[in-house]
Amino acid sequence: MNLYFEHSPFLIILAVIVAAGLSFFLYYKDKTFSELQKWKRVLMSALRFLFIFIILVLLLKPVFKSSSTIIQKPIIVLAQDNSRSVVFNKDSSFYKNEYKTEINRLIENLKSDYDVHYLQFSEFTTNDSIMDFSGELTDISSVFPEVISRYSGMNLGAVVLATDGIYNRGINPVYARNINVPVYSIALGDTVSQKDLILKDLMHNRIAFYGNSFPLRIFIGAEKTVEKESEIIISRNGKVVYSSKFELPENSTVKTIETELPADQLGIQQYEILLKPLTDEISYDNNRATFIINVIDNRNKILLLANSPHPDIGAIQFALKDNPDFELNIQYINEFKANIKDFDLVILHQLPSVQNVASNVMIDIEKNAVPVLYILGTSSSLDVFNNLNTGFEIKSISNKTDDAVPSYNQNFSSFSLDVEPTFFNQLSPLKVFFGDYKYTGDTKTLIFQTVNGIKTEKPLIAFNENKNVKNGFILGDGIWKWRIDDYRYNSEHKGFNSLVNRIIQYLIVKKIQDKLSIEAKQIFSENEPVIINSEFYNEAFETVSDLNIELILKDEEGKEFKYTFGSFGSGYRLNLGRLANGKYQYTASTMFDNKEYTATGEFIVQKINIESLITTANHGILYNLAENTGGKVFYPENISGIKESLKENSNVVNVAYTKDKLYTITDLYFLFFIILLFAATEWGLRKYFGGY
Repeated sequence: MNLYFEHSPFLIILAVIVAAGLSFFLYYKDKTFSELQKWKRVLMSALRFLFIFIILVLLLKPVFKSSSTIIQKPIIVLAQDNSRSVVFNKDSSFYKNEYKTEINRLIENLKSDYDVHYLQFSEFTTNDSIMDFSGELTDISSVFPEVISRYSGMNLGAVVLATDGIYNRGINPVYARNINVPVYSIALGDTVSQKDLILKDLMHNRIAFYGNSFPLRIFIGAEKTVEKESEIIISRNGKVVYSSKFELPENSTVKTIETELPADQLGIQQYEILLKPLTDEISYDNNRATFIINVIDNRNKILLLANSPHPDIGAIQFALKDNPDFELNIQYINEFKANIKDFDLVILHQLPSVQNVASNVMIDIEKNAVPVLYILGTSSSLDVFNNLNTGFEIKSISNKTDDAVPSYNQNFSSFSLDVEPTFFNQLSPLKVFFGDYKYTGDTKTLIFQTVNGIKTEKPLIAFNENKNVKNGFILGDGIWKWRIDDYRYNSEHKGFNSLVNRIIQYLIVKKIQDKLSIEAKQIFSENEPVIINSEFYNEAFETVSDLNIELILKDEEGKEFKYTFGSFGSGYRLNLGRLANGKYQYTASTMFDNKEYTATGEFIVQKINIESLITTANHGILYNLAENTGGKVFYPENISGIKESLKENSNVVNVAYTKDKLYTITDLYFLFFIILLFAATEWGLRKYFGGY
């Protein structure tokens, strides 16, 4: 142990002098003690010297440093695959019973020489000790970052990875980074393929429209089958909607079956696909699958009414074609015979025009209060447009045009965009009318015009509200070039499509009608939590955040469960956790101003069946890991050899390190009792010997 002082150690000499001087003058200059025997005065003066000296030394703030040697055993992490695929083989009984005993024996055997830590993994890594092979997904690559995070800076010796090598989430573990310890694998499962008919995958739309049919593509595989034929059965609510016999594919090949099913019921529809089981298959779980289609009939109908063919029309059509909420109808004014009131939004491309003022259309739009997106161009008639009372006027004497570069308005807040503001720097200029722009005070500008390098206050894309009806204005010709620009710089049309869709969505969305708003996905997987969000709006359409909102959840058997939302920002959130697969209905309710408000909805929790799609173990991954890290591969029957192999590895050894510890005055509390003992003893002797 070493001793240090915060102040100069030479002050100890001064402490000795002061302590000795005080003791000497008290017991040798004070006549009170002159008659005492010498040994008595020496004893008492020594006690006084000691406690005064200790007090003075402590004022120098001493620090004691002690060093100790600690031996740390190598840490061995045993990571056990707890996914369902491990038991999809002929040895499933062994893994559910004897294998668990073997693993426990291995752990106990390793503990004598190593610090053993046990982990389990499937879709994520846990400390759970219950090995039940119930995981619905397998992410082997997640094990190594978890291990490194937990044991970084410690004597991590090796990882023992017990798995069948099958993964369906994350990356190939062979390519996982920062694996700087040997990996010893226990190869589980069976690499020999067994007789099995497998429903490998499905392709279908997420949404279908009522009254139409939707396509379904089914991928089927077969291994070691002697049968030549099987049957596929598709059912909904227990009733068969499609069935057909098919020839089995050859080993290691995939057969595709394509069909169409009618979307004849509204709402969330769950279908079950069953491949008729063959005799003695290794697993029947992968013979079936479920899929969900949301059948809707609330598409917003949009009329794109144009003066004449133009590239803008095709660009808008492509931007909206993949949005299931919109049904676009393109017509030209000379042939238009439809009824305006049948549409939720009208896009007028260069109408009213010089050739056609479209007066009847304008009257019908105003009469039916339909929102309009005006797209102006060189064929537009500004005189007629200015007389429409849209809240927008452009005074141009000679109909001259400028090239206007888009400049994004950072203060625009009516809706958000899925593109960065720099996106607009990549876009080509549009042809705009040269003149004076006049508009009402409530006009909201999304994009300004930059002309000849000068940013102006003239709008290029703007919005206003006239008689409670939203209108939009694209005041330039040539937005089709923006779609090309997007692909040129970003190799996709995502930015342009998003811009057009957000503009349409903003114009078409009506004011909030329901004060109690519920937001939730309609399809959940059984391995994810079911989260429902809610908001409540008052008469001014402001959120109210101090209400008690309750939810009653009903499952397919009619059982009801009651929950209460918790506050979340300006709204509310309810986390129902993971639910069993099936269809659920819910009713949310709350009281506001002595009136009850309710909202209803439904969702489906979908069963995951990924683990059963691959039943043949992939031990090649384990051998690659061993080769890359300096480990080895063992099979369940010889896992006892893992300890011997670890001992042979010169990198898996004990680590000795020195640990220093500092002690300050606050740690030396025992000195208080020593000082007290000396002082009390001296006081007692003085009283006993007649000093007081």
